[in-house]
Amino acid sequence: MKSIRLLFFILLLLSCDEKDNIENLSGYWEIESVTLNGQNIKKFPFNNTIDYFEFDDSFEGFRKKVKPRIDGNFEITMHQIKFRIEKNNGNFSLIYGKGDNFTEYITEIDSNNLLIKNKEGYLYKYKRFLQKNYLNE
Repeated sequence: MKSIRLLFFILLLLSCDEKDNIENLSGYWEIESVTLNGQNIKKFPFNNTIDYFEFDDSFEGFRKKVKPRIDGNFEITMHQIKFRIEKNNGNFSLIYGKGDNFTEYITEIDSNNLLIKNKEGYLYKYKRFLQKNYLNE
């Protein structure tokens, strides 16, 4: 009986960790690089746009580009793309549009790093973007 409780507790912790990991997706992300088959395709030493992700408890949300401003705020466009998050075999996918229009796969996520891979094999490496007001320095 004791081992069954321990197993249940471990499974509960694992399921919480997975949910917590995907919760890290919400917020602002700055692209660092793009690779294909382990080869660096492009590095981004500076970004004039940032990706913003937001989703709800039903794992439906949107992604949009925003432009950071010197005062720490953002220029926000009206353009955004809707997505839903699906979990298959412990892995999370971002499915954009209706049906399977376009799918990306989250290969790694934590509070500061995000790796997204598309069907063509391109791997996009992001880091958490932190807002900063340069006018107050």
